[in-house]
Amino acid sequence: MKKSDITKQKILQAAEQAFAEKGLYGARVDEISELAGVNKRMIYAYFGNKEELYVAVLDMVYGRIAEHEQAVLKQDADCVELMKKSIESGFVYLYNNQTFVKIVLWENMNEAKYLKESMGKQVKNASFDILRGIIRKGIEQGVFRDDLDEDELILSTQMMSYSYFSNIHTMAYIMDKDFFCEAEVKKRCAHITDMILGYIMK
Repeated sequence: MKKSDITKQKILQAAEQAFAEKGLYGARVDEISELAGVNKRMIYAYFGNKEELYVAVLDMVYGRIAEHEQAVLKQDADCVELMKKSIESGFVYLYNNQTFVKIVLWENMNEAKYLKESMGKQVKNASFDILRGIIRKGIEQGVFRDDLDEDELILSTQMMSYSYFSNIHTMAYIMDKDFFCEAEVKKRCAHITDMILGYIMK
């Protein structure tokens, strides 16, 4: 890997951490350069300004989750198993990638303003297209209900995993439980998996 690529990667990793913690408007370029261990001028040289760096981070984090999703969905398995794997892998990914959860929270506060400038929509829709194909195949094979709404099902599988992590701190406090412990995450994942499969199966 070239030195310039290594430097860009350091900047992106530092920016991901800063934007996750403070959002676009709270994070400072000085802080990102310090975290990355690079001169601030390098950030402007590679990314132009803070907004363009933020879009590059969106590209990176959405690209990373889409790559993970597509690797799972392209496995050699039947429709039911692929739906299970999709739900379970979503919980595992978000559990191990809290910066993604936080960045999406911030970008919702921005009303997806900068997501519209990134490749996030394209890469996520590539995952959704594969998932739609799995759902259609399950319907054709008589395994899934034939009245399923593909987009509603995709929305449910996405939101049920994401909302667990986006609300984890408030709900943990209210319900006096450590919802971030591995046992609780697995329990919630199993509950959602059973709920979704129970709904879609004939």
